Amino acid sequence: MSRVEYASCVGKGLKGKKFTRDERRLEFCILSKLCSHKSKDREEAKFICSQPKEPKPLKARAGKGQGKYCDKEVLELSQCMVENIDMSLASNINSIGTAITNSMLRCKCPNPQ
Repeated sequence: MSRVEYASCVGKGLKGKKFTRDERRLEFCILSKLCSHKSKDREEAKFICSQPKEPKPLKARAGKGQGKYCDKEVLELSQCMVENIDMSLASNINSIGTAITNSMLRCKCPNPQ
């Protein structure tokens, strides 16, 4: 089945019907399973679509979108740094930068080349 045929099949199934947001999402899922021949009948498609889905893993972002996950990354990094910081270096004001850098390297670059 081509992409155009699939889109037409799903579109025909949704066209002209009044759904709530959740009903439309479920109906779209059911139709997509039927139109792509991933299920034999409507009941099987409905069962597949009603199964809970695993949440997608968060992706690290660079650039302008970085703020969205920045707080989570900072919390994870700080926790890792606390666990890995060499307090004998951190206690000396002249070597605290080295202690922080070494801790960050252990957290962000666990397998140095």
